Amino acid sequence: MNHLLTCTTEELALMVSVTGYHSIAKGIAEASVGSKSEKEWTAIMEATVHQLIMKQMWDEERLEESETPLTHETTQFIKKYVESKRMIRCSNTPQQSVLMLHHYNDEDWLLHLIDRDIIHEFSIIPSSGIKNIIKDYYGISFELYGGSHNFSLTDKAFDLLSNPKKVDKVRKSSNFTESEEVSFNLFLEDLQTFDWTLFNISNFAIVTLEDEMYLENILFFLPSKRGIWISEYTEDPKTPVTIYLADNVEWESTLSGIGDWVRYQVGS
Repeated sequence: MNHLLTCTTEELALMVSVTGYHSIAKGIAEASVGSKSEKEWTAIMEATVHQLIMKQMWDEERLEESETPLTHETTQFIKKYVESKRMIRCSNTPQQSVLMLHHYNDEDWLLHLIDRDIIHEFSIIPSSGIKNIIKDYYGISFELYGGSHNFSLTDKAFDLLSNPKKVDKVRKSSNFTESEEVSFNLFLEDLQTFDWTLFNISNFAIVTLEDEMYLENILFFLPSKRGIWISEYTEDPKTPVTIYLADNVEWESTLSGIGDWVRYQVGS
């Protein structure tokens, strides 16, 4: 892994702005600190300039000569980061972090780890490392696999899972078999542990710099002391969402599939 940069959200927004991507810079900053007045933004950016000067990443003399105050290497990095056409986004709400992987160049991907919407770490990884990076990021482990468990839901019922007040409605509308009822109850125990929030890994194709992107596929899953709950869509016309308990072999196969799929998309 080739480490490139560690910075704050404000530093990243400033570097993106002076590289010429002002609307994107504003979006980065507002996602962290919210909407601010022009006067407030000016004060924040002035303080951020001082931080970059201290890090020897900002050259005031270049700015006075109407040149970008960043080094050539930093400017090129920011351009590749902003103009990436493909992104994998991995959520981890309990840890208050997000892992994003941007296609960087040929077989290289840019690892972008965001901690609490405050700290951003950037590194370069090969496409062959995507599976292990995602696996290490989540660090899912369990002592003993709980065996075969699964149940199926309608799209509407699946969407209601994030609301504990709607659980009874989901149960009544699903017509579970006895074994599915057992699986559903086990799943609810784990969902409650994570405050009714599923984890997800999503793949995006980015069309324009103005946040026009297409969600091409998404994987919802949930760690458990018994394994990993994974959702998948089927051809069933009534209950297309199947949630099943996977073991480590199935989890690794799923992650391998994500890496293989994005490499195919980039190469095609």
